[in-house]
Amino acid sequence: MKTYKHSGAAGDLIYSLALVKYWGGGDFYLHLNQMNWIGKNYYGTLPVPFHQDRLNEADYEYMKDFMLAQTYINDFKILNPKTDEISVNLDRFRAPFASNPGNYIDCYANTFSITDPVEQSRLRNTAWLSVPGPIKTEGRNIVINRTQRWIPPEPSPQWALWAEQGLPRQAVFVGLESEYVAFQQQIGWDIPWRTCTSQLELAQVIAGADMFIGNQSQALALAIGLGQRWCCEIRRDLPKERNECYFDQHPMGNYF
Repeated sequence: MKTYKHSGAAGDLIYSLALVKYWGGGDFYLHLNQMNWIGKNYYGTLPVPFHQDRLNEADYEYMKDFMLAQTYINDFKILNPKTDEISVNLDRFRAPFASNPGNYIDCYANTFSITDPVEQSRLRNTAWLSVPGPIKTEGRNIVINRTQRWIPPEPSPQWALWAEQGLPRQAVFVGLESEYVAFQQQIGWDIPWRTCTSQLELAQVIAGADMFIGNQSQALALAIGLGQRWCCEIRRDLPKERNECYFDQHPMGNYF
C-alpha cells in the first residue's frame, strides 16, 4: 500500500488527490507547519498572511472528515518525519512549480513522469473527488467564493452582467466573513453568507449546487475536483496559461 505526504496549502493538496486516486490511493499524511519554510525556500519570502504558520493541527482537523470521505484514502494522519515511511512525497511538485507555474495537475503529472498527453488530459478533466450527502441551499443553486488573493484591480464586467440576469437571487456565499464583506463591497451583491465548519461541509455545499463561481482558492479546487460546473475569475498579472488554476478545454469550466 502506498503512503503519501503533503505540506499544503489546502488547494495544492486537493489537486494532488487526482494523482493519489490515479495510483490507487493509500494512507495520506499531512506534514504540519511547513508553509513558512516553503515560502522562504522556494519564493524567498514568507507566504501571504493567510498562509503563514499553516497548515497546522487545526487545519488537519478541518480537513480530516473530507479526506476520509475519499474512497481511495485509507487513513489521514499527521506526519512524524522521524518514524513514518513515505512512498510518494507529493511535495516534490514544489520545485518545478515555483520555476514554471502552470496548472497544478499538469505540474504534478510531469513531476512524477506521467507525460502521456491522453493521461494528462484525463487527470485534469475528470472528477477525482466525491462527498456523501451533498447539501442543497434552499432557493440558492449557485455557490460563490471570492478570496482577496489574485483578484483583478477592477472586478470583471461579467459580475454586472450576471446581476442584470438575476443571478444574485440564486446565489449564496461561502468562505471567510472578511471575504464575504469584501465581496459585498466590491461586487455589490446582497446575497446570504453560509458558514462551513469543515472542509467536508464546504465540499458538500459546493456539490449540492448547480454551479460554482469564484477565483483561485480551495473552494475552486473542490468544485473542479467534484466535477461541478464552474466559472473562475482569472488573475490578470500573468498570462492565462500560467495561472495555477487554468485548465484549458475543461468540459465544466469557464474563465472570465
